[in-house]
Amino acid sequence: MWGNIEDENSWERYRALARTVDGGLCQWDENGHIVVVDEDFRSITGYPGEELAGTHISTLFDDAGVATIDDMLASQSEDEPVVETAVDIRAVDGNAVPCTVRVSRIPPAEDATEDEPDGVLCFVREQGVDSTAGSERIPEQEQESEPGRESEPTTESEAESSLETIAESGPVSTPEPTASEADRASADSIKAALNGASIGAIVIDDNAKIRWLDETAEAYLGLERESVLGRPKRTVVEEQLADRIVEPASFVSRVGRGGDDGSSGDSEDKNKIEDENEEKHGNEREERHSDTPADTERNDREDEQITVETVSDDYLEFKLVDDRGERWLEYQSKSIKTGPYAGGRVEFYDDITERKRSQGKLKKSQEAFNTLVDTITEYAIFQLDEDGRVISWNEGARQTKGYKRNDILGQHFSVFYTDEERAANVPKRNLQIALETGSVEDEGWRVRKDGSQFWADVTITPVRDADGTHQGFLKVTRDMTDRRNRERELETELQRVFDRVSDALYAVDNEFRFTLVNDRAEELLGYPEADLLGERLWDVFPSSAEIDEIWDAFHTARDEQVPTDYELYYPRLGFWVEANLYPSETGISVYFRDVTDRKQREQELEESKQRYRTIAEYFPNGVVTLFDHDLEYTLAAGQGFEMIREEPSEIEGSNVADVWNPETRETIKPILRSALEGDEQSVEFCHDDREWILYAVPVTDSEGTVFAGMTMAHDITERKENQRKLEETVAQLEESNNRLEQFAYAASHDLQEPLRMISSYLQLLERRYSEAFDEDGEEFLEYAIDGAERMRRMIDGLLAYSRVETRGDPLEPVDLDDVFANVREDLQLQIGETNAELTVTEDGLPRVQGDANQLRQVFQNLLENALEYSGNDQPRIHVDAESRFRDRRREWVISVHDEGIGIEPSDQERVFEVFERLHNLGEYPGTGIGLALCQRIVERHGGEMWLESEPGEWTTMSFTLPAA
Repeated sequence: MWGNIEDENSWERYRALARTVDGGLCQWDENGHIVVVDEDFRSITGYPGEELAGTHISTLFDDAGVATIDDMLASQSEDEPVVETAVDIRAVDGNAVPCTVRVSRIPPAEDATEDEPDGVLCFVREQGVDSTAGSERIPEQEQESEPGRESEPTTESEAESSLETIAESGPVSTPEPTASEADRASADSIKAALNGASIGAIVIDDNAKIRWLDETAEAYLGLERESVLGRPKRTVVEEQLADRIVEPASFVSRVGRGGDDGSSGDSEDKNKIEDENEEKHGNEREERHSDTPADTERNDREDEQITVETVSDDYLEFKLVDDRGERWLEYQSKSIKTGPYAGGRVEFYDDITERKRSQGKLKKSQEAFNTLVDTITEYAIFQLDEDGRVISWNEGARQTKGYKRNDILGQHFSVFYTDEERAANVPKRNLQIALETGSVEDEGWRVRKDGSQFWADVTITPVRDADGTHQGFLKVTRDMTDRRNRERELETELQRVFDRVSDALYAVDNEFRFTLVNDRAEELLGYPEADLLGERLWDVFPSSAEIDEIWDAFHTARDEQVPTDYELYYPRLGFWVEANLYPSETGISVYFRDVTDRKQREQELEESKQRYRTIAEYFPNGVVTLFDHDLEYTLAAGQGFEMIREEPSEIEGSNVADVWNPETRETIKPILRSALEGDEQSVEFCHDDREWILYAVPVTDSEGTVFAGMTMAHDITERKENQRKLEETVAQLEESNNRLEQFAYAASHDLQEPLRMISSYLQLLERRYSEAFDEDGEEFLEYAIDGAERMRRMIDGLLAYSRVETRGDPLEPVDLDDVFANVREDLQLQIGETNAELTVTEDGLPRVQGDANQLRQVFQNLLENALEYSGNDQPRIHVDAESRFRDRRREWVISVHDEGIGIEPSDQERVFEVFERLHNLGEYPGTGIGLALCQRIVERHGGEMWLESEPGEWTTMSFTLPAA
C-alpha cells in the first residue's frame, strides 16, 4: 500500500501521513499478517513495531474481533467502501483497549500484477480519547524552507502531486526533486488509503488558495474540483458552502482561513463570535439567579457535565444541510512545514454523523438518568470510586444527609457512619462484601452533616464496565427513621393489647341481644346504651349479618364456645374494626376498637416495604427483561446474553413472537401472560444448547395494578448436570445399600441354625459329661458356651441392624414420655441394683414423628450404656429435650447425659461403627453393635446422632427427631 517501503522517501511519506491522520494505522496482507504499523498504533497497543511485523492479526484481536472485521470487509460495497465499528484490541499487557475501528481494502499499486491480492488498511481510534489530541502528536520540527515559493498547478496531474507534498511535510532540509515512479506509486497508495478510509483531503497553499482535493472531499462538501482549484479558500467557503452550514459565521471564520499563519481577515469574525458566546452564557447566568437552591445545585452539576467542544482553530465539528439531508462533518487542519506548499495547510474532512447520533442518544440517556435520579428525592443515590470516595450526588442525598454537592464530592463515604462503626471498620467491610457477593444491604444509624442521626436502609452495589473491570460503587440510602418509629409504635401498641383489655366493650346474650354497652362502645357504635339494650345486633346493624367474617365469628363463638376475632373495614361505622369475642354460658363479650390509624400506617409501611422488596428481589442478574401487555419488550439486559445468539438490541422494541425460536417462544409465553395477570411463575427450558430457568413476575403500581411484567433467566446447565449425576449416584448407593441389607439379613439368618446346633450340643455336653471333665475341660467348655452365646447376640444384633429399613413400622406421631416410661420399666431391675438416679426434663419429653418400637430400642441401648459405664460411683442419668428449626423444619434434640467414665476423643467416632468395642469382655460385656443400631434408627427418622464427652467425667449422647 505504501509503495516500496525500502525506499527512504516512501517511508518518510508514510510517516508524515500517519502523523497527520488522527489515530493509529495498521496494514496487513490478505492472509492477515501485519505489514506495518505507525507510532500511534504502537502507542495504543504498547507493542514495539518490529514485534508486530509478520504476526497474525489474532495477536491483537480475539476470535470475536477477527470475525467482526471479516464481516465488515465482506459487507463493503462501492457505495460504502468503509465500515466502522467498536472492537476491543488486546494490548501487550493483555488488557482489552476499547477502540473505534475502520477497515478498508487497499487496491494493489499500479505496477502490481493482476493476481496480486488486496491488502487491508485498519484505522484505529481509542474510545474516550479527545479527537483533537492528535494535533499534539505532530512533531513541531521547524525546518528552513524556500521563502516566497509559489506553485500553482494548472493540470489535474500537477494538482494531485500535492498529495506528495503532504508526505513531504516531514523534516527535510531542501525541497525534493520531481517524483520518481516509486514516489508516484507511493503517492497513489496514500491517496488510495485516504479514499479507503473515507477521509476527504484538501491542500491549501501559503496564499490561501485551493491546490488539490480528493473525491471524498468533493462528495462530503458538495464541491466540483474544476470550480474550486486555484481559487481562494475563503471565497469558496463563502460562496459555495456557507449557505449550507448551520452557524455559518463560526464556520467561515475558522474554516475559511488560508495559510499556516491563519491570516484571512478572520480576527473580526472571531471577536464577534466570542462576543456572541459571552452574551449567550451571560444571559444563562442571569436566568439562573432566580433558580431555587435545588435548581442552582442541579444547574451547577449540569455545567460540570457539559462537554465543551474544542476552540482550537485546527479542529471543528459542523453540521451541513443539503439535498442529502443533515450531516455532521469533522474538520482538521495541519500545517505544511516544507515542500512546494510550505506555509500552507492540509485539511481533512470526515463524516461523523453516526458518531454524533450515538453521542446524542448517549447524552439524552445520561440526561434522562440524571433527571430520574434527581427526581427521586426520597432516596439518596450517589456513586463512589474504587476507594469509597463520593463522585456523584443527587438531590435526595442532599435532603437526606444535609451535604451540598460541592461540600461532599471527594470525601470518603465513611463520614456518614458513626464513630463506633468507623472504629469497627464497617465501611470498608461493606465495600469488600459488596465486591465479593455482588451487593450488600445494611440497616443502622447514619450521621448527617449537622451531626444528627437517622435510621438508614442502605444498599451498596459494585459498578463494573463491559469487560467486568471494577469502576466503583453505587450506594442507595433511604431514611427509614419514620418507619422504624412506626414499627416501634406498633410493637408498643400490640404490647398494650396483651397487657390490658381495650376499653370499648359490649356484651350480647345467646340470642345476640345487647346486655351491656360501655362509654367507649357508645362512642364508636354511635348509639347510647339505653337505645341498644334488649335489641338484637342484626336488627341494629343489619349489614353486619351480610358480612361472613362477622356472622361466622359470633356463631362460632356461641356454638363452639371458643374465642374468635375479626378485623375488617365496616362501612356503616366508617372505620377499621378490630374485634375479639369471648364466649360464656350466658353470651358473648365483645372487645373492639377503631384501628383505622394503625391500618393506614401498616398500609404505608407495606407500600414502602414493597418498593424496597422489588429492588432487592428483582435486582438485575443474568438475563432480565421488562415487557408490556402487548408482550413487547421494553428492556433487555444482562451478561447472560453472552451465552445466547440474541443481542439485547434485537430484543428491545420487539415482540416475544418475533424474537425467540418457536420452541422457546411457546414455552415462555404462558408464564409471561400469567405475570401480566398478577401471578408469579417459573419454567425450565433449553435454549441455544443451554438449560435455563425463567422467573416471570408482575410489576405493580402503588395501588397494586399490574402495568408490566419482568423476567429473570438464569443459566442452570451446570446445576442440572450435577443434579443428574447426583441422582444417579444416589440411585447406585440405594441399590448398593439394599444389596448389603439383603446380604446381612441372609447371612445373619442363615447363621442362626448352625449356631443353635452348636449351643445345643455344648449345653448337652455340660449336662451329661460335666463330671467327666477335669478343671481345664470345664474351663474350655465354659469358654465355648460363652463364645456361642456371644455369637448368638452378635447375630441377633446384626439381624436387627439389617432390618431397620425393611422391618420398621410407618412413622407416625409418638409420645416419647410413653416410650421412655416403658423402657424405664424394662430396666427397673438394673436401675434398682445400681441405685441409679434417673431424671427427665421438667417439661417432659415431646411428641415426635417416629417408629415407637425402634425409638424404644434407642432409649434402651442408651440407658443400658449409661448404667453399664457409670464406673464405681452411683449412676446419675438425665434425659433432656430441646426444640430447634433446621431447613425451615422444626425438630427436637434429645440428649441422654451420664456422669460415667467418659470416652476418649480419639474413640468418639469408632463407637458408632458395627462390632467396635472400646473395652475387653472382662471389663464390660457387649457386642459392639448397640450404638451403630441407634444411629441407623435415627438416620431412618431423618435425624442425626452425635456424642460429647469429658473422659473420666461425663458423656452426653444426642440425637434429633422430627417434631410431630
